[in-house]
Amino acid sequence: MSSDVVALFDRLASSYDSVLPFFASFGRLTADRLPAPAPGDRLLDVGAGRGAVAFAARSRGYTVTATDAAPAMVALLRPELDAHVMYAASLDFPDGTFDVVTAGLVVHLLDDPAAMVSEVRRVLKPGGLFAFTVPGRVPEGFEFADGANELFAAFSVHLPPGGGMGAPFDELEALAGFTDVTETDLRVELPVGDAGTLWEWFQTHGSRKFFDDLPPVRRDEFRRRLLDDLNRRDRIVLRRYAWLYTGRSSPLTNVMPTGVDRN
Repeated sequence: MSSDVVALFDRLASSYDSVLPFFASFGRLTADRLPAPAPGDRLLDVGAGRGAVAFAARSRGYTVTATDAAPAMVALLRPELDAHVMYAASLDFPDGTFDVVTAGLVVHLLDDPAAMVSEVRRVLKPGGLFAFTVPGRVPEGFEFADGANELFAAFSVHLPPGGGMGAPFDELEALAGFTDVTETDLRVELPVGDAGTLWEWFQTHGSRKFFDDLPPVRRDEFRRRLLDDLNRRDRIVLRRYAWLYTGRSSPLTNVMPTGVDRN
């Protein structure tokens, strides 16, 4: 993750997930799908943000360590969590430290997802679980309740070279070498009081980088078109999905995935 992206999340830390409980909702859904921990099981949450997955996993009984590249995020996690400032691709932990590693809606924001996955593999115990969520493709039967995603696609042509963040990657390729790979879609629907609240929500997390990179006139146009769309609707809800991928590490370096369980 580049220094300007880290600086963005530092600026957003105080408002992150405060307008709508978006990440907290997905964090609970993710933690609920983790196996019940054995006594003393250690979980590392990478890119923890304000602790959406980390706190939910702790409530399940895991001993949780959290990392984030943004110092302001980490400062807000302490002292409630054992939290450290670290880049996802450079985890300062010994090999085979954790029983579970999670990454909630962060891998798709990284410049080098493969480097992060390599580090995850290193710090996991043999047979340990890696669980991460990403937006990914639209699940079958899912319908958005607003037109924002279409606007993001349309306005992406106005981004400068290198605008936005994240690098393309294939989730299943990223899990090559892991076993018992699964793929499950998670869904949340949150009521929104008014159109302005949803616009404000877009300014409090990673999508802010998209708007910051747009020319001001295009940013204003995006806002106007989004608010027009929302104000024409009978009710405003934030309906979103994420894909949860899980896989277990193997002590054998040449083991390939045994197949994907699509739930």
